[in-house]
Amino acid sequence: MSEKILDAAMSKATDGELGCADAHALAAELGVSPLEFGRVINKAKNLRFDRCQLGLFGYGSKPAGEHKIVLKAARVPPEIGAALEERALDGRLSCAAIWEVADLYRYPRLGMANIVEAMGFKVKPCQLGCF
Repeated sequence: MSEKILDAAMSKATDGELGCADAHALAAELGVSPLEFGRVINKAKNLRFDRCQLGLFGYGSKPAGEHKIVLKAARVPPEIGAALEERALDGRLSCAAIWEVADLYRYPRLGMANIVEAMGFKVKPCQLGCF
């Protein structure tokens, strides 16, 4: 299965980088979990993930501080804040939990990341095993 995952990833990668959305789509297409897919890619020497759907990495130079595009939300909708609080554990929210709340309230994932930032939570774990 590792070879199938690598082949599929290479077919979608650009300059050795595979977007988060593409990774999730390929995992579903191959019938593997995002974590299983991510483990294979994270071990590969010639591939890496970029363009996190929560805006946490892959958008520019890390040393220049451009890799993350998340900003603190100016306003946290009360129902979304409550839903995130319910899912938080030790000051952290999983990527999957954030996606779940985003889907529940039909809210953009990047917007959710801005709310998470405003609420002071850390995002961990990543569905692809990046962090």
